[in-house]
Amino acid sequence: MTGPEVVIIGGGVAGLTAARDLAAGGVRVLVLEARDRLGGRVLTHHTPDGPVELGAEFVHGASVSTMGIVAEAGLRLREVGRGRPRPDFFAAMDQLLSLAAVGAADESFRHLVDRADVDAASKARALGLVEGYHAADPARISVQALIQDTAADERPGSDRQFRFTDGYDGLVTAIRDRVDPRLCDIRCNMVVTAIEWGQKRVLIRTAGGPEFTAPRAIVTVPLGVLKAGAIHFAPALPGKAQALQALEMGTVARVSLCVGSDVWASQDRLTTDGFLFGDPPFAVWWLSSPAPVAVVTGWAAGPNARLLAGLNEAQRVRAALDALTKVLEMDPVRMQQGLRGGLSHDWQAVLPRRLQLRRGWGQPCGGGVGGAARRDALLRGGSHPIGWPERDGPRRHRQCPPSCGGDPAELERRMGGWADGRMGRATRPSAHHPIIYCYRFSARPSESRWRCGRRTPCSPAGRHYT
Repeated sequence: MTGPEVVIIGGGVAGLTAARDLAAGGVRVLVLEARDRLGGRVLTHHTPDGPVELGAEFVHGASVSTMGIVAEAGLRLREVGRGRPRPDFFAAMDQLLSLAAVGAADESFRHLVDRADVDAASKARALGLVEGYHAADPARISVQALIQDTAADERPGSDRQFRFTDGYDGLVTAIRDRVDPRLCDIRCNMVVTAIEWGQKRVLIRTAGGPEFTAPRAIVTVPLGVLKAGAIHFAPALPGKAQALQALEMGTVARVSLCVGSDVWASQDRLTTDGFLFGDPPFAVWWLSSPAPVAVVTGWAAGPNARLLAGLNEAQRVRAALDALTKVLEMDPVRMQQGLRGGLSHDWQAVLPRRLQLRRGWGQPCGGGVGGAARRDALLRGGSHPIGWPERDGPRRHRQCPPSCGGDPAELERRMGGWADGRMGRATRPSAHHPIIYCYRFSARPSESRWRCGRRTPCSPAGRHYT
């Protein structure tokens, strides 16, 4: 393959989906991934008893794009939670958010709670939801951002939730297998440190020394990496720094325990369609996989995750086992005997030390105060050749833990901004800026196509460069 026309930084679901569709349109692509694997926040550990998810777990919503990939690749999904009653803590959140007008002056959720004339129990449930579910600091998270997320949760089909029967990494493999190798080169262990850009040219520098050039680039790295300043942009991109400062990453830790059927059969408090709530640090529990070998996941977010900081995997598993024994009111000795294994991935430690963030792997938890208006700023472009398909993390239905690492439907929603002109608008319609103005994603690559800033139709091949 000759030199790339587009460099994609990040080999998660967003980056791979972009690579698949660009290559399908005849564009030469280079994908640079910092880790030694693809998938981003999707990380499946396969055991003899079945898959255990250490990152993304749920498919949130029955979107056409996601279901199209699932059907095309023959992936198996298991629907969960169908018809489950709406938990009280979401009602408490709705009650508080109803006191804030859409588009009004922004404020922190803590400020809203303090001024609201609502009973103490409802306030406590709503605060627990923000800390444990949104992985956010109530004193920092934006009320307007929460209102926007709540509105997104009401979209048709968003109430349906699924798990991949054979592992979430099947989705990553399916997308990767559909990337045309003749037009796309994927390289792992490439830590991008700087992006220098000018008219019709982007220079990518890496920690290992290799440098790459292309007419344009797409950045799909996590929000936390951008906030840490791990990638230096020269010149600085107008408006991006301010937008990043207003967005937040919440701290998250999760532990999965594999329990034998002889022990699990004696409990009836936790089912595949429900959640259990315990004491910190593991405030939420759910059943990721049913018997014969049950996989039980403990979720610690926000302040609770920070209680686990500094523990190694064995210590986190021990803490989770003690907490599960307590929440299920089971005999500790019997629970220990029934434990087949415990798994926990330290998302903080996988990054080089200079890139490690106090907020860890993180769950995108929306904006800080004033951040709701900044989220689209990461999508808006200017006279530069750099695209931003990642925005504020995956949307998810409010009755499922926010553990989803990426969703092609979410990427399609974000990239749809390009079609609206928000992604890259040159100063003049005919200006010779080396920029991808917009890209429309579809579940089927043949239906994906480029659009450009000019007012003339794109070429049949799907490309139109100025």
